[in-house]
Amino acid sequence: MRARLIYSSNFFIACALGVVFVFLDDVQVANNLDDWHVGVIAGSGFGAALVAQLVVSPLADRGRVLPLAIVALGSSILGTVGFAFGGSMAELAVSRGVAGIGFGIFALVARKALIGLDATGSGAKLGLLLSTAVAGFILGPVIGAILEPLGFEVPFLSVAGAIAVVGVPAVIAIARSDIAASDDVDYSDLSELIRRPRIQAAMLVTVIVLGSNGALTATVDRFLTDLGASTTMVAIVILFIGAPLLVLPRVSGGLAEQRGGSAVMLPALAVFVPVMFGYGLAGSVLAVVIFGVIHGSGESFGSIAAQVLVLEVTGPERAAVGSALLEVSGLLAATLAASIAPIMYGEFGQSVYIGTGTIGLALGLLAVQRVRNAWD
Repeated sequence: MRARLIYSSNFFIACALGVVFVFLDDVQVANNLDDWHVGVIAGSGFGAALVAQLVVSPLADRGRVLPLAIVALGSSILGTVGFAFGGSMAELAVSRGVAGIGFGIFALVARKALIGLDATGSGAKLGLLLSTAVAGFILGPVIGAILEPLGFEVPFLSVAGAIAVVGVPAVIAIARSDIAASDDVDYSDLSELIRRPRIQAAMLVTVIVLGSNGALTATVDRFLTDLGASTTMVAIVILFIGAPLLVLPRVSGGLAEQRGGSAVMLPALAVFVPVMFGYGLAGSVLAVVIFGVIHGSGESFGSIAAQVLVLEVTGPERAAVGSALLEVSGLLAATLAASIAPIMYGEFGQSVYIGTGTIGLALGLLAVQRVRNAWD
């Protein structure tokens, strides 16, 4: 029951970030916003989540999960409700950022509570946590579209209400969980861990996966439209890409824990990287769908295996700090790629994916080298 409450809260908190995307065009028109304003609003949630995780991760590893869980829940609700009534770029961006803080902090304390005192079985738990977040992101826009006829505010207020209903008992469950804590954890652990070869390898893989996703997400609508896809078909293709992430991470997490994070992470990378080249060569929507399924499958195994690899190094005591390093590196890569990819697509078309694949290949080879030279 405790785990179900945590997973359910993770779903709705991720949903709060996802529901926004179906309304960005409406928000832009209603508030007379420029394109860069929309970019700030869309990216502020992820940027705030990044900063929040980096700042509070040592506190989570020190066992301060109850106040952090309360802040996460309150921020998620406040940010979601605030977006419903925001009337300017600043108000909308701040609301989005507050919701992002809730998402980032809740992810940290949820991992700590699920891992507990012993990392055994954590691979499958972390995989399911990822699946619930992906489900929230994917279904958020659907929920928004269904409830929009009742009024712009209704989807946001409904999701905020769901967060409150499920989140309060989830916070209590987190507070009652056995948490591996250490008073010796501080910000120096971040710099110490980042020097570990296996941590570096996991961060590189996370950069490849989330950086590639950032490039694809920022250009996929234009890319598929150029291939003749309708708006509905674009949504279906995106669903195909995300579908494996709904079911495979739990399986991949268990496999990574059984065989070792690097033993699963590197083969997954060998599947994921060529897909980007495939997008660059695809000549039809069907080809993109096929590559998309492979993409989602490779990400399911690579992302969770990287988390398991980090957990092997940190142990449950420093799990929050280790996961924060992965999140920060991945979100930075995604933000940078999403900013650059549309410009590059305008210049070179779908060849931008070949460039993305080339970068991924180079970083992947470096990750292999770091694993081989790991002595930590």
